[in-house]
Amino acid sequence: MQDVTNDLILGGRVHLRQPASGFRSGSDAVMLAAACHPPSGGRVLELGCGTGLPMLCLAARRSDVSFVGMEIQPEIAALARINIASNDWTTRGRVVVGDVSALPFGSHGFDLVLANPPYFDPARSRRSPDAARDLARADAAVPLGQWINAALAPLAPGGHAVLILRRERLGDVQQALPASASLDIRALAGRPGRPAKRVLLRIHPESGGGRRELPAIALHEADGADTALANAIMRDAVPIGWERTDKDSTETI
Repeated sequence: MQDVTNDLILGGRVHLRQPASGFRSGSDAVMLAAACHPPSGGRVLELGCGTGLPMLCLAARRSDVSFVGMEIQPEIAALARINIASNDWTTRGRVVVGDVSALPFGSHGFDLVLANPPYFDPARSRRSPDAARDLARADAAVPLGQWINAALAPLAPGGHAVLILRRERLGDVQQALPASASLDIRALAGRPGRPAKRVLLRIHPESGGGRRELPAIALHEADGADTALANAIMRDAVPIGWERTDKDSTETI
C-alpha cells in the first residue's frame, strides 16, 4: 500500500487522502472547481479525476449537484472513493475506472464535464521518471484533442465543459473543437508583468462558435505573496465567474 497524506483543503471543508509522492493535486484542482457552475441539481462528470479533489471542492461549494469521477488507475480511483466516503458524500458521488479513449457512459448524460488533462506536450517538455506523475502530466498516452472530444461527448443539451491547461496548448484546443463550439478563456496570472502560464477554459459545444478572453485572475503580488483573491478562492471556496462587469480587471471574479 502506497504512503498517503491526509490533507485539509478549502479551509477544512474537504478532507483529501492522496499519495505522499508522485502526482499530487494542488492549486490547479481548486481553481478548476471554482470555475465550475453547473445548473441547480446538475449532474457532473470529472474525467481523469485522480484522488477527486476538483469534484470534491465543487461538491463542497454546491450541495445540490451529483457527481461521477472517472480515473484510469485503479489504486488512485480507490483513494477517490475513500475521499468521497470520508467527506460523507457517498449518496451524491461515485468513481468508476475508465479511459477517456473509451468512455463508459452514454451520450447526453451530464450538465458539466470538468477535467485537468495531462497538459504538457511530451515533444516539448521533460518526462517525469515517476510513471503515475508522467501519466497525469504528459499527454503521450492520449492526445489532448482526444481529451477535448471526450469532455464534449457525454454532455446533455445545453451542457458545457470546463478545463485547466497550459496557455501554449490553446492552439491545440482550438484545432480540436467543432466549428459550432464557443470558447471562453480566463488566464491565471502569476506575478505582475509576467505572462500567464495557465488558463481556465469553458467550452459550449453548440453555441455558434467564437472565442472570448476574459480578464485574468491575479494570483500573486509583486513580492510573490498570494493575492487576497487567490486566498479567497483557495481557502473560502469563492467561485470564479465567467461574465464581464463594468469593473473588469485582474481583481474581478
